[in-house]
Amino acid sequence: MIKIENLTVNIHKMTVEQDDDNELLESQIPAVVRDELVSTLRIISEDSRFSGQTVVIPEGCEQYGFAQGEFDLPQLLEFLADMLE
Repeated sequence: MIKIENLTVNIHKMTVEQDDDNELLESQIPAVVRDELVSTLRIISEDSRFSGQTVVIPEGCEQYGFAQGEFDLPQLLEFLADMLE
């Protein structure tokens, strides 16, 4: 089980000069969205507030590709980022 209290993660759009770049930030292109997700997962995995926290994956999640057990949260987030990349 994950229990996280009083945590706020703010993600702000970067300021860009060209309109073409701004369109990329609001892109619906799967590769761009995936890259943004990978970057976000990596940033969150390095947050010291998650150090030592674990995630318990219950029985029955094998159908979604997860093994049952207790896993280190930062390592799991890094793993998910690697898998998406």
